[in-house]
Amino acid sequence: MPSFAYEVKSELTNVKNIYKCCNIAQLNGMLKVGAELNGNRIDFNTNNAAVARKMLKLIKLVYNKNAKTEVAVIRNKKFRVSNRYVIRIILNENTAPLFREMNENKFPVEECCQKSYLRGLFLACGSVNRPESSYHLEIFTDTESTAKFITKNMKRMDFPAKYFKRNDRFVVYMKQFDAISDFLYMIDAKEAVERCEIAQNIKEVRINVNRIINCETANMQKAINTAQKQIRDIKKIYKLGLPLNVRLKEVADIRLKNPDATISELSGKLYISKSCFNHRMKKIHLMANSTEYTKKI
Repeated sequence: MPSFAYEVKSELTNVKNIYKCCNIAQLNGMLKVGAELNGNRIDFNTNNAAVARKMLKLIKLVYNKNAKTEVAVIRNKKFRVSNRYVIRIILNENTAPLFREMNENKFPVEECCQKSYLRGLFLACGSVNRPESSYHLEIFTDTESTAKFITKNMKRMDFPAKYFKRNDRFVVYMKQFDAISDFLYMIDAKEAVERCEIAQNIKEVRINVNRIINCETANMQKAINTAQKQIRDIKKIYKLGLPLNVRLKEVADIRLKNPDATISELSGKLYISKSCFNHRMKKIHLMANSTEYTKKI
C-alpha cells in the first residue's frame, strides 16, 4: 500500500502551471533540495516515478530542446524500494542557470511562483503522515543554510515551520493540522486536503464520543458510590434501632428497595425534589455517624 506522501506527490505531479515563470520556480524548488552537482551534470534523485516524469516534463517546458538529459534507473534488491530514478541534466550554456539557482538562496517574488517553488520542494524531498494517525509534514535538505532559507520563507507566508538536524540531514517540519492542511491546499493538493479534513472530523467525533462515555461512566460510578454509602448508613441506623420519622423512613425504604437507582429517579418516585431527597439523606448520614444523636427529626 503506497504511503500518504506518495499519494500526495502523485496528485501534485498532475498539477499544471499556467505561466512559464511558475514552471521555472517549481523546477528550481525541486533541484534546490533534490539534486547535486556531479562534474558537468546535475543529478536529481527520487524513488517516485511520477516525480521523475514531472522533472523531465518541467525541463522540456522550460528549455524546450536546448537541455540534454539522461535517465538512469538504479535497482535495489535489499530494500522494499526497488527502483531509484536519477535524472541527469548535462550543463551547457542553456542550462547553466540551473546550477546558479541551486546555489542561491533566492525565493520567488510573485505569489504564483512561491506556491510552485514550495510544491517543487515537497515533490523532491517532502513527506507527510497519514491524517488518520498524527499530523506531521517534513521537507528534507542536506545543508543547514537551505533549511534556514526554507524555514524563513515559510514563516513569511505564515506557516509555523521549524527545523532540526536528523543524522546527517536537516528537516524542516510542521505539526499543526491547520498549517499542514493550508500548506497542502496552497500547493494544490486538494484531494489530500479533503482526506485530511475527513480524518480530522472523524477524530473529533471519536474524541467527543469518548468524552461523553467517560463522563457517563464517572457519573455512574459516582452514583454507585453514593448509593452504597447511603445504604450503609440506613442499615447502620436500623441495626442501632434509631428512630426515623415518616419522611426519613420513606426515603430510607425506597433507597433499600432500589439500590441501583439514581437520586433523580428516587426523588421522582417520591414526588420530591433532588435537593429535598439529599437533605433527608444527609440527616440519615448524621444519625448513622453519631450514636449520641437522640433528638427527634
